[in-house]
Amino acid sequence: MAEVKVREGEELNGLGVILKETMDKNLQDPRKYRAVEKLNASVVIRETSSRVAVTLHFRQGEIEIQNDAIEKPTAYQEAGFENLAYISSGQLSPTWALLTGKMRIRGNLLTLLKISRIMVLKG
Repeated sequence: MAEVKVREGEELNGLGVILKETMDKNLQDPRKYRAVEKLNASVVIRETSSRVAVTLHFRQGEIEIQNDAIEKPTAYQEAGFENLAYISSGQLSPTWALLTGKMRIRGNLLTLLKISRIMVLKG
């Protein structure tokens, strides 16, 4: 099954390690993998207080993660550490986080909806 690859020569920051672990677990489910299998996009995820960021690159079934934000991503998501942890653990819905102002997004909303299937751990 698919797994998230770390950009060659990089050691992930803490945010990247958490996201990679969550996505790798979710990608074991073929239904969740199909949600992102044909996606061609880049998504920046940033933690607000420390400004730590990672970029996810989706290329026709391959997923790569790198430290820091790229200049022009397809989509952008930003939240505090605690809210990112609640979202990835499934304790806080990404939709509810957005509606209550706990998360900010920019760019292609459809891309963010598709990747949410592999970004949230659910029983």
